[in-house]
Amino acid sequence: MSSLEEAKVRFAERRFDAGETIYNGGEPDRYLYFLTEGVIKIYKSYGGHKEAIATLLGEGDVFGVPDLRAHGAQRDSSVAVVRSLVAAVDKLALEHHVRRDPKCTLALLIAYSQWIQRRERTILRLAHWDTRARLANALLELAERFGEPREGEVVIEVRLTHRMLAEMTASSRVGLSKEMARFRRGGVIATRGKGEVVLLGEGRLAGIIRTRHLPERTIHPSA
Repeated sequence: MSSLEEAKVRFAERRFDAGETIYNGGEPDRYLYFLTEGVIKIYKSYGGHKEAIATLLGEGDVFGVPDLRAHGAQRDSSVAVVRSLVAAVDKLALEHHVRRDPKCTLALLIAYSQWIQRRERTILRLAHWDTRARLANALLELAERFGEPREGEVVIEVRLTHRMLAEMTASSRVGLSKEMARFRRGGVIATRGKGEVVLLGEGRLAGIIRTRHLPERTIHPSA
């Protein structure tokens, strides 16, 4: 963003309230978006009115279709989780700028590589067989991105509802709530205030992920 400001590349900044949509899937892909303040969620709609959260993004993240050619449609939808400030840069203007500024080109390559890494994490998170492992994976992912270590604990500094966690794990809210209760009873997590999740045992969460794989297929002699 500093490179764009110095080069006087035009961009539009807008503040979004919590729950306000930034763009919907299928809308024209004209801009690359920079999150300068707040938290947003990137999700896909399926099955009518259901949502699957691909990732939560924080300050400094870039989102939208990772391509400088504005010739397609948005693949995902995005909405503000908390009051957020977003800068939208026209892709045509951005394409002209990166040809003149190698530093901006490198910054975009890094941003695009991070986009790919987030997608890979989403696939790994949803690849687990059961809700317990998917939830453990989601909590560790959120702790890495939004966690604040405090005296042996890690506080996830994003207010998380059971609905959001269910959407991140492709689970029902009932099933997700049961697993959260199991984690609390087992001393793996604690919940404080309204939506604050605290990890008490990151190693135990990692152990759940390692030990809960897809069941091996039984091969019968007659097969």
